[in-house]
Amino acid sequence: MFAARLKQARELRGIASQRALGVLMGLDKKLASSRVNRYETEVSGIDLDGLGKLAGVLGVPMAYLVAEDEATAAVVLALSKLTASQRVELAKQLSQAQ
Repeated sequence: MFAARLKQARELRGIASQRALGVLMGLDKKLASSRVNRYETEVSGIDLDGLGKLAGVLGVPMAYLVAEDEATAAVVLALSKLTASQRVELAKQLSQAQ
């Protein structure tokens, strides 16, 4: 799921190439394309620091990239668009509904 979500987020953000994404993450131009390609093809994993940089460049929460299914990813993305006070209020409502 991570690889597909990464590719989708890169394309939605309008980042045309794996190299461009890698450079935006601060990777060396010579390594950028191959590194991001390894992430998108699941040949290699990513550490938390790299995941944070990747999420920041893509403008999505880290949790979106690693969500275990599409529904969870959609909820995480929707939550990220709310203000902090809106998230607090929603959390209260959800806890009361249980």
